[in-house]
Amino acid sequence: MLGHSALPQVEQGHLQSLFEKYVPYLIDVIVEGVVDGRQGEKLKTIVPQTDLNMVTQLTKMLDALLEGEVEDPDLVESCFLEALYCSLGASLLDEGRARFDECVKRLASLPSADTEGVWANPGELPVHTVDTTRTTWMLEQMVKIKQPVILVGESGTSKTATTQNFLKNLSEEANIVLMVNFSSRTTSLDIQRNLEANVEKRTKDTYGPPMGKRLLVFMDDMNMPKVDEYGTQQPIALLKLLLEKGYLYDRGKELNCKSIRDLGFVAAMGKAGGGRNEVDPRFISLFNVFNVPFPSEESLHLIYSSILKGHTSAVSDELTFCTLELYENIVQELPPTPSKFHYIFNLRDLSRVFNGLVLTHPERFQTVTQMVRVWRNECLRVFHDRLINETDKELVQEHIRDLVTEHFNDDVEVVMRDPILFGDFRMALHEEEMRIYEDIQDYEAAKALFQEILEEYNESNTKMNLVLFDDALEHLTRVHRTIRMGLGHALLVGVGGSGKQSLARLAAFTAGYEVFEILLSRGYSENNFREDLKSLYLKLGLENKTVMFLFTDAHVAEEGFLELINNMLTSGIVPALFPDEEKESVLSQIGQEALKQGMGPAKESVWQYFVNKSANNLHVVLGMSPVGDTLRTRCRNFPGLVNNTGIDWFMPWPSQALHAVAKSFLGDNLMIPAEYTESLVEHVVLVHQSVGEFSIQFLQKLRRSNYVTPKNYLDFINTYSKLLDEKTQYNIAQCKRLEGGLDKLKEATIQLDELNQKLAEQKIVLAEKSAACEALLEEIAINTATGESGPGMPHATGLGSRGDVSEEPCVGAERGIF
Repeated sequence: MLGHSALPQVEQGHLQSLFEKYVPYLIDVIVEGVVDGRQGEKLKTIVPQTDLNMVTQLTKMLDALLEGEVEDPDLVESCFLEALYCSLGASLLDEGRARFDECVKRLASLPSADTEGVWANPGELPVHTVDTTRTTWMLEQMVKIKQPVILVGESGTSKTATTQNFLKNLSEEANIVLMVNFSSRTTSLDIQRNLEANVEKRTKDTYGPPMGKRLLVFMDDMNMPKVDEYGTQQPIALLKLLLEKGYLYDRGKELNCKSIRDLGFVAAMGKAGGGRNEVDPRFISLFNVFNVPFPSEESLHLIYSSILKGHTSAVSDELTFCTLELYENIVQELPPTPSKFHYIFNLRDLSRVFNGLVLTHPERFQTVTQMVRVWRNECLRVFHDRLINETDKELVQEHIRDLVTEHFNDDVEVVMRDPILFGDFRMALHEEEMRIYEDIQDYEAAKALFQEILEEYNESNTKMNLVLFDDALEHLTRVHRTIRMGLGHALLVGVGGSGKQSLARLAAFTAGYEVFEILLSRGYSENNFREDLKSLYLKLGLENKTVMFLFTDAHVAEEGFLELINNMLTSGIVPALFPDEEKESVLSQIGQEALKQGMGPAKESVWQYFVNKSANNLHVVLGMSPVGDTLRTRCRNFPGLVNNTGIDWFMPWPSQALHAVAKSFLGDNLMIPAEYTESLVEHVVLVHQSVGEFSIQFLQKLRRSNYVTPKNYLDFINTYSKLLDEKTQYNIAQCKRLEGGLDKLKEATIQLDELNQKLAEQKIVLAEKSAACEALLEEIAINTATGESGPGMPHATGLGSRGDVSEEPCVGAERGIF
C-alpha cells in the first residue's frame, strides 16, 4: 500500500487494522451514501473522485506523514486520521465535511463537541488563519514526497495567494518556480514553449532545470482551456503525457522524444462552470486533490482587522465588521447574470478595500469621521463602480448608509456627503512634493486641479478638447486611484465616445506615467504584438519607467492578443516572450542591479527580479464596449480581465454632463445669438434624451436595440454646428448675390434716367427739325404747284434745281433724329 519497501512488521499490522477499521466504511459513506447500513445522501466532492483515487491519495499522505519508524500505535493512528482527512475528506464540499468529520470521530471514539480555540494540524505553525495554514501544510507534505497536488475551490478563496506564498518561501538553492496561467486560448504549444524555456539540455534527449535543482510548475486556472471537437483540452492532454511518461515530443520535423527530469506540479482551479470546464478524470487521478473552502467569517475578520490594526487601531474592528457585512449583503443580493456577468465578488475585492484604507496618511486622517468617510469611498470604488444600473447602485448606497447609521451614527451627515472624491493629485504638477491621498471635498476643487493638469498636458501632447463635467471628474479620479495602486489595472466599460481613452490618458499624465499603445497596421499579427510587448518590457524593466498600457477593443485584431493580456494581468509577464539570446542580453544588463537588491547570482533569480520589477512598473488599462456578447465571452474566456482589474462601468451621460458639453461647444459660437444659447442647449439635451427613451420603447416593442452613445451626441452637436455654418455661409452668399442684383438695377436706373434725359433733349431737336422740314415741304409743294402752272421749261428746271438743293436740310434733320 505504501511506497516504503520495508515497513516494520508491527507498523504494517497497525496500518492494516486501521485501514480495515476506517476506509471501507468511509468509502461507503462518501461514494454510496450508506451510513451504518442505512441509505442516505451521497457526499458531494468538488471534482469527481473514485474510491481508488481517494485510497491512492491516502497512501501518498501516509508516505508524507510516516517518516522513520513509528512504533507507538496511538501516534500511528493519529497520523492515519490526519491522512484520512487529507485524502478521503480533502475533496468534500463544506456540508459533506461536517458529516465525514462526524463519522470519523464516531469510529475513533473522539469527542464531537466543538471546542474553543483552534487546533493545529501536525507540522502547523500559527499564522493568520486555520485555512491558509492547513493548505500550506498540505502543499509542504506533497512537495516533500514529490507528489503532484491540485487545489480546487471557488474564485477568491486564496488558492493562488496561498500557493504563491508557499512557493516564494521555498529554498531558492533547491527549487525554481514557474507560474503558468491558463485561459480558454491556452494551447499545448504555449505550455510546451513555456516549459522548454525554463529547462536546459543535460544529455542528448534529456532536459531539466540546472543540476541540483527542481522545477516546480504552478498551473493556475487549470480547467480554463477550451474543449476541442474531440472532447479534449489540448494543454491537459500534453501534461497528462508528461506526468505519466515523463517525456514530450519535439514540435519540429523530427518529432524527437524529450525526457524532462526533476519536475514538480502544483495546480489550482475553480469549480466547473462559467467558462471553466470539466477536466479529464484520468488526469485528475494523477494529483492529490484538496478542496479549499471559503474562509469562515472569523478567519476573515482576523485577517482584515489585523491589516487595519497595523495602520489605525481606533476603528479597525468596526470597519472590518462593516466591510464583511456589506460584502455578505452584496454577494446575496447582486448575483451574476448574463447581463451582469462581472458581478463576481470575492476575497480579492475585500483586499482592494483594505488596500485603499492603508493608503491614508496619519496627517490627513486624524478623526474617526475621516476614516469612515474614506472607508465609504473605498467600498464604493470596489463594489459600486462596476454596477450597470441605478437600481443596483442605490442598493449598495443604502447598505452603506445603514451600516454607517448603525455603527457611526454621530458622523452620518459628514460621511454620506456627496460628492466623494479621493486622490493624491493635488501636487501632481509639483514632482518634488510628496503625494498624499486625501479628500478633495467638491467638484469645483477637483475641476480646478484637473483643468490646470489638462492645460499642462495640452502643451506637451496632442491637444485634447475635454469638458470636465462632474461625471467625467468622478471617472477620472477612479481611474487615477486604480493605477496609482501597486499592480493596479483597470477595466473601463462604456459605449463609444464615453471618454474612456481621453480620461485614461489624462489620469496617466496626472500619475506621472508614460502611455504605451500599439499602432495597428495592415497585416498586424500576434508576432507584431509580441515585438511591441518586448519594447514595452524593456522600458519597464531596464529603463525603469512606469507605464500605463492602454489597450482597447479596437486593438483586438486577433483574440489571441487577449491571451497575452491575460498573462500580463495575472503573472505580470508574457510567457516565453524573449528568445534565449535576447533573454541573455536582458540578464546581462540588469544583473548588477539585481545583485545590489540582494538577489542571488543564478539566472533564474535575476530573471525573476526583472519580471517583478516590470510587473510593478506596469499598469494595464483596458477600454471595452459593453455592446453585444463580445465582452461577456472575453471575460469568461480570460478570467484575469475581471479578477485582476478594478472595473469602472461608464453609465449614460447625466443631464448635467450633456448640458455642460453642449454649452462648451455651442456657447462660444458667434453665429448663435446670446439670448438663444440657453434654449438651444436645453433643446439639444432634450433631443438626445428623448432618443434614448424611444430606443427603450423600440427594444420593448420590436426586440431590436438602438444604442444612443455620447459619440452620437457629439456628432449631433458637431453636425448642427457644421450645418449652421454651411447655412449661414449660404445665406450670406445669397444676400451678397441679392445686393449685387440690386446694385445692377440701381446702375441701370441711373443709366436709363440719363438716356431718358438725352431722349427728351433729342425730342425737342427733332420737333424743331420736323417743323422746319414740314414748312420746307409745304414751301416746295407751293413752289411745285406754281411751277407747273408756269409757261416754260427753263423756269421749271430752275425750280427743279432749287428743289434738289432744298431737300438736303430735310434729310439731315431726319438723320439727326435717328
